[in-house]
Amino acid sequence: MTKKHIVVLTTGGTIASKPSGSGRSQSGALSGEQLLEQVALPQGVDVTLEVISILQKPSNAVTLADLAELHRQGRKALLRADVDGLVITHGTDTLEETAYFLSLTLPADKPCVITGSQRAPHQLGTDAFKNICDAIVAAANPQLSQLGCVVVFNESLFAARYAHKVSSFQLNGFNAPSAGSLGYIDGQRLKLYHAVTAIEPLIEGWDVPLPRVDLLPAYLDASPALLKACVESGAKGVVIDGLGRGHVPPGWMNEIRALVSAGVPVAVVSSCAQGPVNTSYEFSGSLADLLSAGVIALNDISARKARLALALLLSSTPREALGEAMERLMA
Repeated sequence: MTKKHIVVLTTGGTIASKPSGSGRSQSGALSGEQLLEQVALPQGVDVTLEVISILQKPSNAVTLADLAELHRQGRKALLRADVDGLVITHGTDTLEETAYFLSLTLPADKPCVITGSQRAPHQLGTDAFKNICDAIVAAANPQLSQLGCVVVFNESLFAARYAHKVSSFQLNGFNAPSAGSLGYIDGQRLKLYHAVTAIEPLIEGWDVPLPRVDLLPAYLDASPALLKACVESGAKGVVIDGLGRGHVPPGWMNEIRALVSAGVPVAVVSSCAQGPVNTSYEFSGSLADLLSAGVIALNDISARKARLALALLLSSTPREALGEAMERLMA
């Protein structure tokens, strides 16, 4: 078997932490080279690793500009003829958002795998090195071609669109509540449960800086002033993390109509762990009411990921075609 050439881009996070004087962890303190020199690959895994440190920060500090740079570096690597796959190490706080952004923007003809850890390299029972090893095994496996960016965590594989951080501290930190895992990694063996399915079409022609899109959770008796404040402070679009089947408090409707009339795109998703939005009800603030106001309804995606998709489309799609483009992306 030909030796695989894997590029590893590192961005900091718990997986690249050092102990601090306080006894806490300094997230992102290790460079990529320092991190990978501690990794011992399983016997029989025949790869050449090329390590590039992109960022050294906790993932709560990752910005849209950082995502654009990570995309640039990832695309550059994947387009090289000598590269067989890409691994990205990342803090877990925003890992699912970065994975989805890259799934929408990077070519999918070679594996792209993102991973992190719940325990720092210096902590007892760390999962840092095991997750890195599994990610490298996955990136060297052509079965992951055409799947877009996938998340590898705790020996499981998850599609970027559905991956979600489900524990703040346990080693099974990620899952895909609405879809389940794609498969697993057991040492050198990678098993996919399902045949390869189509992924979202790539979004091309977007530019930096990406427009700001704000995310607002709907909750009992929430103030509609929040919507106006988003746009007045610079947001070019709003994603609502809706109640149940895609609902908002009735007091939000006048402000939503005003935003849509002013040309500000507003999208709504369900905040539930599973299930689509649906026009099952007819009352003020229902999904049917929102649709009549011109809101874009999105299924099977979290608000955090819908925000990134809307930002990319705002940067690359005429306003009049935005709703159709979002719906096609979510199909």
